[in-house]
Amino acid sequence: MMNNTSDNAIKQVMDLDDYLGQKDVLFSTSGYCLDKLRSNRQIGTQRGHERFKKECANVEREYQKRRLEAIGEYNSLVESGQVRPLTPIERTIRKANGHPDNPSVQAARRMCIKRGIDWRTGKEI
Repeated sequence: MMNNTSDNAIKQVMDLDDYLGQKDVLFSTSGYCLDKLRSNRQIGTQRGHERFKKECANVEREYQKRRLEAIGEYNSLVESGQVRPLTPIERTIRKANGHPDNPSVQAARRMCIKRGIDWRTGKEI
């Protein structure tokens, strides 16, 4: 008996942030300059400063290019049906499973209780 993989395929549930994190482009900026700025001797001279600015601009441009490509890939995966984004309830349950001292986690837990959902299991109470 042959299994048809297209009929039995389970959609992967993934948020855009999860996908960008897998592609290592989660943050809106690369952070390259922050790492290089500390104890950088090039910055002491005008020529070194200009070279450093060019280098940072090039790295940031490449990072933004990779990030936009990853966002396009995610959107195409969603449109093709291979990936399903999280529903608002799934997003709330994920947030509710965070650290209990965080006020947003406490708010998410209250939202789950109000909607009649157990935030630990995701099932109805």
